[in-house]
Amino acid sequence: MSTLAWFPDPTGRHQYRWWDGERWTHYVADDGVATSDPVAGLDTLPTPSDPQAAEAGQFHFGGRMAEFGDGRSVTLASPGARLGAKLIDSFLVSTPLAFPAFFTTEGDINWRDFAGIFVTSPTVEDWIVFGVVLFISFVYEVAFTATKGQTLGKMAAGIKMVGIKDGSIPGVGMALRRWSIPSLLGLVPFAGLILAPLCFLALTWRRDRRGWHDLAAGTMVVKVNRAASPKAVWARTKTGQPVLLATPGARLGARLVDFQIMMFFWIALIFPIIFAFDALDFWEDASWPGLGIYWVMIAPVFIVGLLYEVTMISAGGRTLGKMATGIHVIRKDNGDRPGPGRSIRRWVIPGLLLLIPFVGWLATLLCRLSLTWGTDRRGWHDMAGDTLVVVKQAR
Repeated sequence: MSTLAWFPDPTGRHQYRWWDGERWTHYVADDGVATSDPVAGLDTLPTPSDPQAAEAGQFHFGGRMAEFGDGRSVTLASPGARLGAKLIDSFLVSTPLAFPAFFTTEGDINWRDFAGIFVTSPTVEDWIVFGVVLFISFVYEVAFTATKGQTLGKMAAGIKMVGIKDGSIPGVGMALRRWSIPSLLGLVPFAGLILAPLCFLALTWRRDRRGWHDLAAGTMVVKVNRAASPKAVWARTKTGQPVLLATPGARLGARLVDFQIMMFFWIALIFPIIFAFDALDFWEDASWPGLGIYWVMIAPVFIVGLLYEVTMISAGGRTLGKMATGIHVIRKDNGDRPGPGRSIRRWVIPGLLLLIPFVGWLATLLCRLSLTWGTDRRGWHDMAGDTLVVVKQAR
């Protein structure tokens, strides 16, 4: 059999083993994590015959390698994927508190005081809120790490935490040590704002990409081989090229990362407008219509989305969020980059829906969710742009 693919491991030692078209190799995968397991007698094993696994033969899996304590090799997660996972997890942990706090704030928000939160001493209420967030983070990260080796953010990014000795899922003790280092550093007054990020940034200057929390827990973060997952879903372009479709979770994770990035630019645009309106007492002007205020707030979102998404999808098929989660947008007809025309058509559907007064955000959300019931995991915007969102392959 000449097809390169992942097939069920004939030795029974692992879930999958790589067939290079002529012989079995020492590359194996378990629960999506690719490792190396050289064993004797591979040439004597029967050749594979499962045609359904042949699609994976077109998928290339690469990256920086490291070794477990038992000598097996593994592909490390990239710093970008880890940062993306952290942004997703931070959003999921903080949002349940941030939104209720925003909408239940007593009195008007004084936007002039916003800059003061970076220089004033925290109040008792601030410490209480911080403690609640810290507790939610503790339950969330420790529970997911100890049971699955993946938080929701890491699932979306296609990466996983494993023990450095044998690649096993970290237990409760390792999960606690891994969580406690950056959390305790963050509690240090003033210096915590620097020490906690340094804990994570340490992975960028180590060959094995392990931060201080990884070193304390005895863990490393590795790339999950999505092509070897039993839940992998494949499709074909119109030219017959097989592609591995991005999961809804990966696409949602990419969207959350992009949302946070666009919010940064939105704030940069909206704050000068808010200060100008405040100085001119527009908020007190009864003749200023509520719909006008809506347009003032939503127009920067429209502009940022247009410039950010269309430019990046057109040029490389990926936004920063999609880079972090390892997925990209391709043309359905030939698998190439979408180009300007398709990128604009792809963006204009959710973009125009967002402009609907007051319920636009709900219509846009529905557009994004439509991929969950669409053919080949294509949402309304994918169909408008004639695109697919697939897992990025190593070149």
